[in-house]
Amino acid sequence: MNSRERVLTALNHQEPDRIPIDLSGHRSSGISAILYPRLRAFLGLPPRPVRVYDPIQQLAIVDEDLLDLFGIDTIELGRGFALSSDHWIDWVLPDGSPCQMPVWASPEREQNRWILRSDSGRIIAQMPDGALFFEQTYYPFAEGDNLNEIQAAFNECMWSAIASPPGPLASGPDGDKILVEGARNFRGGTDRAILGLFGGNLLELGQFFYGNDKFLMLLALNPHHIHKFLDILLEIHLKNLDNYLQVVGDYIDIIVFGDDLGMQTGPQISPEMYRQFFKERHSKMWLRAVLGS
Repeated sequence: MNSRERVLTALNHQEPDRIPIDLSGHRSSGISAILYPRLRAFLGLPPRPVRVYDPIQQLAIVDEDLLDLFGIDTIELGRGFALSSDHWIDWVLPDGSPCQMPVWASPEREQNRWILRSDSGRIIAQMPDGALFFEQTYYPFAEGDNLNEIQAAFNECMWSAIASPPGPLASGPDGDKILVEGARNFRGGTDRAILGLFGGNLLELGQFFYGNDKFLMLLALNPHHIHKFLDILLEIHLKNLDNYLQVVGDYIDIIVFGDDLGMQTGPQISPEMYRQFFKERHSKMWLRAVLGS
């Protein structure tokens, strides 16, 4: 079996020739940009420029030679984009080692920290000296919300405004064309299972917009208002999902949704609260991905 066949066989609950292996196929299986060159050196692989594809979590692009060495069966669609040196700028990691960041996520130095700004110029993230990743500093709805401004809030939130490749390369009037061409070319050059990172976060986006504490309190104290918020958010996600699948659906093997529902000690919310606010909405997105609109 090739990698794509191996992964899809396993996902169909059939036995592949061996267990599929994932490394950096999505952000949660990525690798620290500080650690990455040390791993390459330990394995006896030649040095390579470190490119930070996830600026917030400081995760590195894993090069093909390392993927081949470990027999990695997955790869993320974003690897088909930002291939030119023009898409990257030189920067330095928290340990002082050199790296490159996406040109659209250029950190600025301010006193004893690095900062990231939204397109409006607002500081939305910081990495103080001694920290290893960026942290959110601005919550669009923390001081009050306007449910007509949900779409605009995406541009003022660290997790949605600072994108991994393809990022802004796929926006604008030619965005769909760039996505199609990049995805088609990428699929033609790999037999690894391609993961498309869609997202569609609900609980997390509530926390990103309102702040964790305020959003959790609103779930308990003002459920009517949060149902309205989640209904609007769901419609935005479904519209984006339809377009995403129409554009790249033929070139990905797996679509990845995201929502962080757990902690080290258990779920963030009760099963009852999950069923009240999120289960049906998650189901609508996942069924839309499988069955289409």
